[in-house]
Amino acid sequence: MPHPPVSHLPGRHCASSGLRDISAHHGLSLSEAMCFGLGAGLGIWYFDPGGPSRMVHVRSADLEDRFFTRLGVPFAWERFPDPADSERALVRALDQGLPVLLQTDIFHLPYYESRTHFPGHVVVAWGYDPGREVFFVTDTERPDVQEVPFADMRKARYGRGIIELSGNQFAPREVPGDLDPGSLAVLAIRENSARLLDPTQDHQGLAALEKWFSELIVWESFRDWAWTARFAYQTIERRGTGGGGFRLMYADFLDEAAALSPVIAESGLALAMRELGVAWTGLAMALKEASERETPDFSGVRETLARVITLGRAMHQKAVTLGG
Repeated sequence: MPHPPVSHLPGRHCASSGLRDISAHHGLSLSEAMCFGLGAGLGIWYFDPGGPSRMVHVRSADLEDRFFTRLGVPFAWERFPDPADSERALVRALDQGLPVLLQTDIFHLPYYESRTHFPGHVVVAWGYDPGREVFFVTDTERPDVQEVPFADMRKARYGRGIIELSGNQFAPREVPGDLDPGSLAVLAIRENSARLLDPTQDHQGLAALEKWFSELIVWESFRDWAWTARFAYQTIERRGTGGGGFRLMYADFLDEAAALSPVIAESGLALAMRELGVAWTGLAMALKEASERETPDFSGVRETLARVITLGRAMHQKAVTLGG
């Protein structure tokens, strides 16, 4: 059985490219960057995951929820205690001609050949072949449809980590087409910046970066200081962020939104965000350099992190008042 027609374009991040693909299937023409921005996708997280000693994460935890909710589509991940039930639910949705957003662990996706677990990776399922027992999926930067055996998919949809997977899937039946992306973008920008400026929790937002800055001296005492720095570099620059901790893709969103909204165009936010994205890349490269030293030295990280904090606070303080 051939796989059905798909509306996939290669992208930079798994979730935002998946949102673009599903939106396109439902007739909505949005770029990946626009999907990311409308979903208020920027995040900052700093915490102790138990290995590495500290983790830095730079995407919002609820991008998918905020994107669909902003478009007027009620959102909730479907979850299933039993993998057999999750498989049946996936097949039912595909039988109705609906592409399905799935959260997976790349360890069990055969085309990755990964030796490490990474739960929460988003793919889109488009169809299946019951005779060969394979699902057809699309995934981020890969231009072609990938095959995942039923047995591997059952494993991939369950696991524990930063995100706990229980067969998580979402398949909207329709996505409204009568939208005003410019007005929605203004609301999304204000919301995203307000969340990042919220000082009430020191594990997220700008407050998390300030906590990280104050703890850098402690990083030198970590037994895994090199891996902690290396992993932070990867999560900022390499692992599906589009570079600059998602800030460069968000700058693309702001450029697109500026063409739709005079308020955004006059704000100068796109240029400020691009400068911030470059600063995040500088921070990532300082982390990479630190990870390759013989002994711990985070002086370069301290300098670049201070710049990210300064630029980020100024940018988001301006954005939170956009249009008001």
